[in-house]
Amino acid sequence: MFKADQSVNPQGPVDPFRHEPKTKARMNDAFKPRTLKVFFKSEDEKPLAILLLKVEPQPHVINKTFRFHSPEQTFLKKSIRLPPLDTLPGAPVGSGNSVKALVRCSDPNIICDTKTTQPGEPQDIFIKVPVGASPQIKRFFMSVYLDPFMARPVQIWQFYIHALQRVDVSAVEGQTSRFSLILKGTQASRLVQCYSSHPQEMSLYPSEQVMLAAGATHELNVAIRPMLEGFKYFYINVVDIEFHQLVRTWLICVNSRAPMISRAFELVLPVGGGKGCSKKITYTNPYPHRKTFVLRCNRDDLLQFKDTTLDIEGLGTATIGLRFSPVMRSGPAEILVFINDEDDKNEETFKVSALYQRV
Repeated sequence: MFKADQSVNPQGPVDPFRHEPKTKARMNDAFKPRTLKVFFKSEDEKPLAILLLKVEPQPHVINKTFRFHSPEQTFLKKSIRLPPLDTLPGAPVGSGNSVKALVRCSDPNIICDTKTTQPGEPQDIFIKVPVGASPQIKRFFMSVYLDPFMARPVQIWQFYIHALQRVDVSAVEGQTSRFSLILKGTQASRLVQCYSSHPQEMSLYPSEQVMLAAGATHELNVAIRPMLEGFKYFYINVVDIEFHQLVRTWLICVNSRAPMISRAFELVLPVGGGKGCSKKITYTNPYPHRKTFVLRCNRDDLLQFKDTTLDIEGLGTATIGLRFSPVMRSGPAEILVFINDEDDKNEETFKVSALYQRV
């Protein structure tokens, strides 16, 4: 039987075989043994035989659970590779991957299929799921069969698809970009707290617990400082602290471009560390007044600063102490040093091209 609810009720657990909330009486009724009659009839509708079936429903075992996040009102397309088919229970002995797997989904609105491959090659399962409006959570099951009659599944997978509101942000690597989000209150007041998926690159205000008033709107300030060039996903989760429920989630899509390089350095460093792993470079304050600068880099695993802040007189010069971490294999590495002001706006960016060689 392929009947399941297609959404998850955030207020409580849901029986996968019914749309109503799960209760003890409904659970007992769902798994209660029942008797069915199967009629074999001729062309003139005369019964030739009657087969009496006693059905005892058993809860199925979930072999794997998948949880995906996707922007709202889009299609989620995924490809999942099956393990070697001869390792699955019920597969013919010595069949390897020569048997074609068949799949069936509990939701008829979801497209799922297996790609035909050459004998011995691994097989992939493709799914295409329509995603609803945020914060909907779509839940469905998928059964994998190895027999052409699909009599007994060898694997049963459970899927959760979270529909998230997408926010696109354009940023510069190493420089902070700020924006705000509107958080709407629910029907009841909640004590909530906001969490960042990458706290080192994305900070939130307020970050402490706040009371989300019913029906009111609250402003959430976000500051993102990506440390790598390219496209990256961030998540913001608003959680009810008292009931441990997810109230809201945003999908932050950050497109980070490379900064302008003002100075470049080439260094040769010994493999394994040593005295040659400490360097100094100078920086001049271009302003006629005293100014404070903050130092950051995109590779904290390779480079640390002797002092992360510089307080320089107007048009004065200061020394930046660089300490390189020991690296155990030879090869090149590229490190960007960001010099930002007190408001975290980028003033200059230095590129350090380090070549690790064995002495």
